[in-house]
Amino acid sequence: MADASSPGAGMMANEAMVSPDFMQTLGISLVRGRDFDWADDEHHPRVAIVSGSLAERLFPLGNAVGQRIRFGFMPELQDLEVVGIATNARLFDLHNAIAPVICLPCSQHPQWTQQGDLLVRTRLAPKTLARSVGNAIESLGHEYPLRTKTIAQEVSQALVEDRVIAMLSGFFAALALLLAAVGLYGLMSYAVTHGTREIGIRVALGAQRPTVLWLVLREALALGLFGIALGIPCALAASQLIASMLFGISPGDLPTIAAVSLSLLAVALFAGYLPARRASRIDPMVALRTE
Repeated sequence: MADASSPGAGMMANEAMVSPDFMQTLGISLVRGRDFDWADDEHHPRVAIVSGSLAERLFPLGNAVGQRIRFGFMPELQDLEVVGIATNARLFDLHNAIAPVICLPCSQHPQWTQQGDLLVRTRLAPKTLARSVGNAIESLGHEYPLRTKTIAQEVSQALVEDRVIAMLSGFFAALALLLAAVGLYGLMSYAVTHGTREIGIRVALGAQRPTVLWLVLREALALGLFGIALGIPCALAASQLIASMLFGISPGDLPTIAAVSLSLLAVALFAGYLPARRASRIDPMVALRTE
């Protein structure tokens, strides 16, 4: 695609062949210009509506409405007038909210619209309306619906692979968290066992149970904080490799990082609590006899 007056200003864009009120049906608003109408037929000048991202890239210094562009190599698409600018929408890629899109009226290109999708906006339950819409289409005598799906079903089907990957990632993340908890518990238990004599001396000198409890928990928290300090930079670097798979979230999302860090600290506290409680109950006389 390119500005008709600038041969070098080309870029890739997705094309959607639509009818009037397509924007309104999907809830896509027009920033400038007008929508298509049924007067935009083969006997009138060729027109197009572009997304906001496409308009900004083709005409960064001015309003795209009224400008002329060309799309592809078909002769009938070499002199298109931009009559509207629509807000960006996830029409072709759910992961990309600013993908460039050009919309063309199907009434001007009937040779390319032998089949397509009928979008219906309703306040009723979609399933109850589907049968009525299907009967209305079949009553025309030369059309019939192949399948009926709601927007939610279409989105769900498009995200099947992403959800499977997310589920597997969540499983392995939970497994890694469990292994970390078990490892930290074993480490703190080992430290308490080998520090029994020292703990007994502290208790004999007057250390209270909360003091001994905090002594062990402090070490567990220190290990957790060290792991977080080491893991966050590594996670930020690795997240760039899966940035294209993320949906609705950035690789460096601060709330997510904070939530994960707090979860790791909670696991560290939980893993260190049982050894700490055992240490706080040590009998100093028994501990002092320990070799």
